Amino acid sequence: MKWTSYLLLSLFPLSIYWSMRRFGFDQLSSAMGGLVASLTATDGLFGLDFMSYVWRGYELYTQLWAMVLLPPTLALGYRVLREGRGYFWTTLLLAATLTSHLIYGYIAFVTLGVLTLVPTVGLLTSESPWGAMWRRWKRLLILLLLVMVVTSYFLVPFFLDRTFSLLGPSVWEAPEKLNSFGHSWVLHTLAVGDLFDFNRFPSLTILLVAGFGICLWRWRDERYLVPVAVFTLWLLFYFGRPTWGALLDLVPMTRDLPLHRLIAGVHLGGIYMIAIALAAPWRWAISRANVRYLVVPLVLTALLLFPVYGERSSYLELNSRLLSENKQVMASEDRDLRALYETLAELPPGRVYAGLQNNWGGDYLVGSVPVYALLIAEGMDMLSFYPHAHSLNSAGLVLFDEKRWEHYNIYNIRYVVAPEGRTLPGFASPIRKFGRHRLYQVETTGYFDLVGADQSFAGDRSGFFEGVSSWLASDQSSVKQHPVVSIGGSGTTKGRAAPLPLAQSWDLIREFEISSGPSRGTVAAQEVGANVFVADVYVERESLLLLKATYHPNWRATVDGVETRTVMLMPSFIGIQLPVGDHQVRLEYRPRRLRMILLALGLLTLPLIAVGEKYGKLIPIWRRRLLSSNQRDQ
Repeated sequence: MKWTSYLLLSLFPLSIYWSMRRFGFDQLSSAMGGLVASLTATDGLFGLDFMSYVWRGYELYTQLWAMVLLPPTLALGYRVLREGRGYFWTTLLLAATLTSHLIYGYIAFVTLGVLTLVPTVGLLTSESPWGAMWRRWKRLLILLLLVMVVTSYFLVPFFLDRTFSLLGPSVWEAPEKLNSFGHSWVLHTLAVGDLFDFNRFPSLTILLVAGFGICLWRWRDERYLVPVAVFTLWLLFYFGRPTWGALLDLVPMTRDLPLHRLIAGVHLGGIYMIAIALAAPWRWAISRANVRYLVVPLVLTALLLFPVYGERSSYLELNSRLLSENKQVMASEDRDLRALYETLAELPPGRVYAGLQNNWGGDYLVGSVPVYALLIAEGMDMLSFYPHAHSLNSAGLVLFDEKRWEHYNIYNIRYVVAPEGRTLPGFASPIRKFGRHRLYQVETTGYFDLVGADQSFAGDRSGFFEGVSSWLASDQSSVKQHPVVSIGGSGTTKGRAAPLPLAQSWDLIREFEISSGPSRGTVAAQEVGANVFVADVYVERESLLLLKATYHPNWRATVDGVETRTVMLMPSFIGIQLPVGDHQVRLEYRPRRLRMILLALGLLTLPLIAVGEKYGKLIPIWRRRLLSSNQRDQ
């Protein structure tokens, strides 16, 4: 991960240079693109600046791959739109960009869609402009279909599983991540320089304005309209829902798209225009006979880029120093931490809790790294901050109440790692000290439990968080009542009353009268493996066996060797109906066979595209020869 990150950051200037050359720009403009490619700076806006990728920032590893792939992808795609050549490499790059980062794949396709509208040569000749644009649309449609086939192993499960995931930023994060910031904020941030030049003289912003003007001045040259189209398109998208409201939902996929990430398109179009502006005085000086004219662009470039390189150098120097200091702190606690990891690995299975990002876990650090992140890196099963937060269960994590034993039991939090001086509830028993770190144990029922489900709800994902919130705040968990939840028609149980509206679950759960009733039985033994859970259960009255893992239809359950259907139980866990008696239950996660079939189809499609491009033009020739031969024979 370290060496590939370094390599990709180093290759990005070449990616910009290569793409500009393929768009038809001269070597000077393209070289300037490489010069400024890595110089954007924001206040953590997840764009194409260093903060998105280095240790001091967010380390968005898959976005880094997509960032490097996106410029050549657009350049080759534009060539296909104009000339109808290069389908193989364009399909390959589009597929790689899409599977590296879905949002960047989305940016690539929408950008190519807009580039079909960029004036063609036909607009300036006798050829119908509509004919030229129609050819581009057909080529784009072919590209879309080819990429969909090649990436179907990813796209088909993605769309099939949308019911069971929370797309877009979760309740963990600010709403601006889903909706973006609105035109007032975006334009103000751009105007003061913070969209390209945060915390420094706005050199790139000045060049951006100049480049925009140059591109508009040369609008008759189609290549100069490309950067304008890319920048303007994504600037408008970046305004987000505060500006466009429900209109934005008319664009496919934007309902679940984290719109703040579309700054990538703004940055990419901006880099191209900055390069064009920076090359303009050099081109003017080179065209003069006297070499003394080169002093003008040399001085101008130095004045503009000196503060930029100075700030970027300082940023990376501070990043390096902080990383070095953090390594020293980590090394000083390594013995204690290793002992903690080894102890947890030897203890009976159970989840570990070391605080959450929104409580003391965010301040429980080793150097600058949260302890929960270190435990995740060691492969511990955690209740913690999840970076993607797409799991249905991730919605309720912010509501975890560490003072309530039943919440520990719900999530099978069997172990707590906390700093010295942290006061924990009385049911958390201390086990051992590791320097300044303390390990505690909580008695839970394990990964399984026998529960009831006297309520059931059905609806879409929009009402799910309210239902989970109400349920976790109620006392239903204390008497082991886990309502059945059906999202999109999945996970219902036969023989039960019609489910209640999930959208009204907040009130219905709070008003529900609960009682514990007699014992349901016991879970005599539990085994935990890789994607496999096994339990021996004695059931005293008809109950549901609860597995405290996120529900998904790919979980396969067998009861006494017979395959049995599963249901979703609050808070998005797996449930299996069990009759009275002794049972052995096995649950195993099995990916769909369809995925492997689609992967094989995609891998087969790529060489067929290459063969079709190479020999496709020969087919009409062979056909004419064959018809001619048949006519002679007749």
